[in-house]
Amino acid sequence: MRGTGLSSAAMMTLPVALHRAVGRALGRATIVATIAATFAATFAGGAGLALAATPGPDALPIAVLGVESEDALDQAEAFTQVLRKAVRESGGWSLGESTQSLEFLVLQMKCTKPIDSACEARIADVIQADRFLWSVVQFTDKTQSAVKGSLNLFVRGRGTSRTELDFSANMTDPNDHTLLAYAVAALEKATGGAPNGTVKITTTGGVAAQLFIDDKPVGALADAGGSFPLPSGSHKISVKAPGYADAVQTIVVRPETTVEVTLTMTPVEPDSPVDARMIAGFATIGVGAAAGAVGLWAALDVNSIRADAGFEAYRGAVLESQNACHIARNGGLPNRPAGASADSDVESFCDRADTAELIQAITFPAAAIAVGVGSYLLGTSSLGSGGSDATETKPSALSVVPMIGPGQQSLHLSYRF
Repeated sequence: MRGTGLSSAAMMTLPVALHRAVGRALGRATIVATIAATFAATFAGGAGLALAATPGPDALPIAVLGVESEDALDQAEAFTQVLRKAVRESGGWSLGESTQSLEFLVLQMKCTKPIDSACEARIADVIQADRFLWSVVQFTDKTQSAVKGSLNLFVRGRGTSRTELDFSANMTDPNDHTLLAYAVAALEKATGGAPNGTVKITTTGGVAAQLFIDDKPVGALADAGGSFPLPSGSHKISVKAPGYADAVQTIVVRPETTVEVTLTMTPVEPDSPVDARMIAGFATIGVGAAAGAVGLWAALDVNSIRADAGFEAYRGAVLESQNACHIARNGGLPNRPAGASADSDVESFCDRADTAELIQAITFPAAAIAVGVGSYLLGTSSLGSGGSDATETKPSALSVVPMIGPGQQSLHLSYRF
């Protein structure tokens, strides 16, 4: 190519805008001739495709061809760059960054316009890609204030999807965050988001369960299992079913692949319900026993006072119609016999006896009521019904009979096997 100072290889790597600037100076015929002379050598040498991100099991490659335009050259170049950046930064995709523009490839292969599926398939063969994005844009009118066009995604074996483009003509800077955001949205719409894989979930024994993916409820999992699309990456699968322990497993989903997972369902014994009646019954009987013990202590204290020799001698000097405690509290005996307790001691004995008798009057009835209530609760609990549900009417296996009365405080327990 004489008079330009550009080699063929250098010409092929120039940005689209610079190509067009050279094209306007040299004429379209010269550009076509240059492309024809360099096209075969470029692709024969394998220089047509440079991967910006290495494809792998977690990312599918997608190439972006230089955007074509007859008039909005700066906008086309800027959109090409931000679209490639959007692919680089997206999840699930890796960028197959072709050095070719759509216009060059169409001219070389003499494709008709509008571009048809046959032309797209030949482009895919040349750039060695199963999927690529191509776009054509132009000014909307003579004011050149806006740009419109389409973003097309070709996928081998699936055809082409089309997304309309319409953005401001003043967005010509590839570092413009607004333009990048627009490109990201257009890519999302064109591709439908990150490529999905599929997980096929079953349970051992064909147990129907509630399915959770990444701790979010998905719905019921039938006994035959089910298949669910998921974005590529790591996911937590868990199922819950009555009578079984929760089954959890972490899987890694790859784009356009199916992962099969079988969750092991382990039967568990249902938790035994807390028998509130039995607990309350034992607690109430315990309270009754404590009250009975206090009453018994008070009764023994009264008996010990009555058995005191000094107190008995003092009482013996008092007429039967008189009260020894009343006399001791009101001046005492005028002639206290030998061996009798002092008036102050007798008064103290009487105070103790009065207190003890009041305690007995309170605690013994309380003990009887508490033991009776506790016995009823135990008799109607699972213990009293032989370990079965207390709501069933069955003879009580446990018998509790309190024996409380004058000179007798006891509790009779029996259990029928």
